[in-house]
Amino acid sequence: MSHTIDSHPDLLDLPGELRADGTRAGRPRWPLWGVVAGVTGLISPFFVLSSGVTEEQSLQGVEVVDSLERGNFHVGFVLGLVSVFALFVTAAAWRRWLDRVAPESLAARTAPTALGAVATVNIIFTALAGTMVLYLPGGTDEGWLSKEAIFVNFTLLDFGSLLGWWGAMAAALATAAMSFGKGRILPRWMGITSLVLVVPPVLMFLLIGLPGLVGFTGPIWLVAMSIGQITGRAARS
Repeated sequence: MSHTIDSHPDLLDLPGELRADGTRAGRPRWPLWGVVAGVTGLISPFFVLSSGVTEEQSLQGVEVVDSLERGNFHVGFVLGLVSVFALFVTAAAWRRWLDRVAPESLAARTAPTALGAVATVNIIFTALAGTMVLYLPGGTDEGWLSKEAIFVNFTLLDFGSLLGWWGAMAAALATAAMSFGKGRILPRWMGITSLVLVVPPVLMFLLIGLPGLVGFTGPIWLVAMSIGQITGRAARS
């Protein structure tokens, strides 16, 4: 079975060093999807959250709707969709890779499932940002929703665009589990990096109830792991 798989290298693999059986292992291209997902997933919330209002305007209640900048939501919406699509591919690629190198590992099955959950949650709030593009002044459906309804959407987006990345923290813990112990299948630096990036959002959540820091550490973790998969040997298995 192993020989059959190795004899048909992935079409997304770059040419590289030879395996013992004469086939080329190469540097895999599929982790680039993770880089795209992480970078766009990190930038998108900045546009959604920087909606063009000052702190004083944000305290005006429903009237803040008149001060919101539609363009920021539009950019955040587009980048968010790119991240979601790339996340789905990333989750599938992780599943294929880990099924090959660790088919019996519970942690290996948890990681891609958790990444898929990030995409599932994020697509909801990304689409919600898209509704702001439609209903704010200048949008194609301007006037179809009341200010109160738009304000509800705006409030949900305060942390909503960040919360899906808790799934990445679950994937990070699974990665750490695969990086330590006798049966480790990933390099230790991946496990250490994963734990370092998991600790801050967990502490902030436990100490003061802040749920959104994960929206910044999660994408950074995914980019770091993806670059490691491209440059290291683990993903060439």
